[in-house]
Amino acid sequence: MAEGPTTKDTVDSSIPTEFIAEVRLKDQEGQTMRPLVHNVNLPEHKGGTWEMTELSRVTAVALGEALEGPSTELTDTNLEITPTEYGATVELSDLTSDQFTSSADLPRLVGRILGNAMITKEDIDLLTQIDSFSVQIGGAGTSLVLGHIIAAGAAIRSGGQAAGAITAGTQEPAMGKISGVFNDNQLHTVVKNLAVGRQIITTSGASQEGPQPGEAANAALREAFVGRIGRVDVYADQNLSKDASDDAKGGVFEETAIVQVHFRGGPRFEPDRKPRARLTEYNVVQVKGVGEWKDARGREVLCDAASPSS
Repeated sequence: MAEGPTTKDTVDSSIPTEFIAEVRLKDQEGQTMRPLVHNVNLPEHKGGTWEMTELSRVTAVALGEALEGPSTELTDTNLEITPTEYGATVELSDLTSDQFTSSADLPRLVGRILGNAMITKEDIDLLTQIDSFSVQIGGAGTSLVLGHIIAAGAAIRSGGQAAGAITAGTQEPAMGKISGVFNDNQLHTVVKNLAVGRQIITTSGASQEGPQPGEAANAALREAFVGRIGRVDVYADQNLSKDASDDAKGGVFEETAIVQVHFRGGPRFEPDRKPRARLTEYNVVQVKGVGEWKDARGREVLCDAASPSS
């Protein structure tokens, strides 16, 4: 990405020497992850670190007559999130602003571009947090299937009760909304099966398509919200990156598993006039941080993300 001021030469195709119908912006993925996690807005002058603390539970036991019951020590668990400053800048020379097509409203477009940059950064940071979950489902080169999503949702809802933990009430079940996020390449097989029906084997051994599931499933072909699978709301997000082997780490998580804190009340847009250089600098700055709160309430799902061909 080039650095420096925006001049007539860098946007010459948008400066009219003839009628220009429209100036378009590059497409960017929207805000998929933010509504799926726990968000906190910390106003100004409320400190530089956000901390959430949780106290341990007490287990009730049977008591013998006239005997003292055992005393349980309370402990706490905490999550600290320290803010990081993020920003983006666009400089516009006066000559560019004066000659830019008036129908495009250049300052408004710059504001949208800067806003989109922050939205994308936030989405990518939250997607990256999925990689912190300690339990992984799937594997490199494997296709995402309905079973991966359903299994992850079931494990999260059960609270991660360990083998041998036969005492009821020891697990910590997830009570909030559970979401799954993958890119469209990963979801291709799942969406295809939802839209055209499952494969069934006939009595002769031949494979053919099963019953059509109707409009609700076909909507998965058109919308970012793919559908509700095994009580997991599944979304497509193209900001989810893939590695050199065409694999990607999507995931299933309950909303409290990931926490995002915005400091100073959210992003700030500020213009800065530089008369000596005859340009205006447009800045957007945001102070935020993310962290994992409940590891057992998330599952990383590693699977193939190569571009599909059928």
